[in-house]
Amino acid sequence: MQEMTEKLHDFLLEDIDEMSQEWLDSREVEKDSIYTADASSETTEYLRVQNQYFTCKIVKVLIGESLDTLSDWAQEVAAKRAQRGDSLYHSIHHFKKFRLIFFKQIESFFHLHSSSITYEELFLWNKVVNEAFDRMIELFTLYYGQVSEAQSQAQKMLISELSTPVISISDTVGVLPLIGQVDDYKNSDFAKKVMPQAKELNLSCLIIDLSGAPSINTMMTNELFQVIKMLDLLGIDTTITGIRPEIALTAVQLGIDMSKLKTYGKLKDAVNKLLHE
Repeated sequence: MQEMTEKLHDFLLEDIDEMSQEWLDSREVEKDSIYTADASSETTEYLRVQNQYFTCKIVKVLIGESLDTLSDWAQEVAAKRAQRGDSLYHSIHHFKKFRLIFFKQIESFFHLHSSSITYEELFLWNKVVNEAFDRMIELFTLYYGQVSEAQSQAQKMLISELSTPVISISDTVGVLPLIGQVDDYKNSDFAKKVMPQAKELNLSCLIIDLSGAPSINTMMTNELFQVIKMLDLLGIDTTITGIRPEIALTAVQLGIDMSKLKTYGKLKDAVNKLLHE
């Protein structure tokens, strides 16, 4: 059994160039994908080198090399794909496509040596190769997800930093525009950012404009009104503009007294009023 496995190993190594070329030739034009058929020659060669290294690793698994050796390659390539913004779908699709090409080469080897190959050997090769491909896809998906999650968290932190700026429009009046989806990730540091900014600018009035926020959840609504109370303790009056009916309803349901709160439908109305007082 070992003799034919080693012959298969050598046969596949000799055909690495052929398998890589067949895979590259099978590409189609895919929008926003590194695998697109109209990629540059540099990208094509880059893919060829990666594919040949991967193929070599899979072939060596046939003669007993551990599946753990696939981890470093999977981590490196998955990170690069995620950082480029290539979709996970395209990568998995091409793993599956190359698996078919790989098995076609095993089939060619079988036809050349059918009289010397037992069904036991054939089943073993099928099992080992499929396990190797499956393990690679699992590792690739895992590492891709980790990098994507890290990127997502970094983007959320950046958005959070940029989404709560207090803008000074006069010596004593500032505006805090809340823009975009105001969800839970802003809750934890919303007050910590707004309070120091308002104090540092020496404001006597802060306009919080909600017209750019399509929705605000219950937790964030509560946080917002807690900030208004804290600003009042600092001697800073708060005016709300662009408040939506659903936000007002949530505030009432939370038991928040809005009767003493200054509100305007439009930001420009509040600005005109406060700047000309």
